[in-house]
Amino acid sequence: MSNGSGDEWAVVFTPDGVFIRVFDHESAMSPYGDPDYELWPGLLDGLPMELRPQIEEPAFCDEARQFIATAVIWRLADDDRWHAGDGIAFPPLRGPYDDTGPDGSAMLEILLDDIVDRFVEFASDYYEIEADRAAVEHVVANRPLTDSVLQVLNPQLTVAELRQDIATIGYPIAAS
Repeated sequence: MSNGSGDEWAVVFTPDGVFIRVFDHESAMSPYGDPDYELWPGLLDGLPMELRPQIEEPAFCDEARQFIATAVIWRLADDDRWHAGDGIAFPPLRGPYDDTGPDGSAMLEILLDDIVDRFVEFASDYYEIEADRAAVEHVVANRPLTDSVLQVLNPQLTVAELRQDIATIGYPIAAS
């Protein structure tokens, strides 16, 4: 997920487990707030070797090829719980409008139940559009993307124009 304003998150499923990376560009935990662009202390502490290749993933790095994140969460296949960096000292919230938490992890709430309704509400609030619930449901169900579904979501785009982006995330495209 990238909201187009500098915030993003990704969930990566590997045979070894799951790796979640969040970047909240306004977070006090952003590496861009540090003069040396260092990650927040403890953010990757305890990350298992099996998932360490994710911190070299180009999609999670800046132009200087440095891993950029404000939250990292993981779970190995045989774990009984989720993990985050050991001993992270979280900064205080910045005020009443700091609704994503100190690290941006509250952006992941959309992954909870009712993801379709949550996204329709998010799109209405954030983008000030009325997203078609059936089209969002089509995408959430991972059904192949068609021009007709895409046109409902964004009339200015076609599958052909987005083919590279769609292939990058591995989303299915209907046969033409």
